[in-house]
Amino acid sequence: MNAQVLFDLAKKKELKEYPIIKCAAGEKILCVQRQHPITLIAPLVLPIIIFSLALLSLVFLTLLLPQTFPLLTPTLTLYITLTMFSLLLLIETFTFMTWYYQFYIITNKAIVHRYSFRIASAYSEAVFGEKMHVQDIVRNPPNLLYDFLKIQDVYVYFHKLEREEPFIFKTPEDAQKIEDIIQDLITQTNHEKGKS
Repeated sequence: MNAQVLFDLAKKKELKEYPIIKCAAGEKILCVQRQHPITLIAPLVLPIIIFSLALLSLVFLTLLLPQTFPLLTPTLTLYITLTMFSLLLLIETFTFMTWYYQFYIITNKAIVHRYSFRIASAYSEAVFGEKMHVQDIVRNPPNLLYDFLKIQDVYVYFHKLEREEPFIFKTPEDAQKIEDIIQDLITQTNHEKGKS
């Protein structure tokens, strides 16, 4: 197979991985990113720590102080533990699905923040090509650890008449790639305006 056929196959595979993204006529997806996986660590680990501490406290109260809490029998302790474990699994699943179904999408006509895992309905924020008069692009790490790991938020500022607040890519997987693609879109748009 030649290189073009392999490239086309890779593109088709990439689009199949993101079936929730629908393009308009003439629109091409340039980049799809989620938040960096490191953003999952705190929301996933904190409930586990809380669950472990609560379980240790429950076992301590049941086994070591049975006369203080006579209603806290081993059977009741088991039911409480299973309920807490189910709640922990629910929280962990919800946290992961929230991360997994949140995308930052850049096309040749728009930049989009798409969040599809919501109980009520999907959330989408978009800035379309005709309003993409970018004034500035700023990359800023949200904390010292992320700065050390080179994980940054990307703020895209527009002229105030079009949009007062910036479009924010919060801790994307590759902030440099997002900045480069948006810079290329700006250059391409300015080049096309210069021709006309």
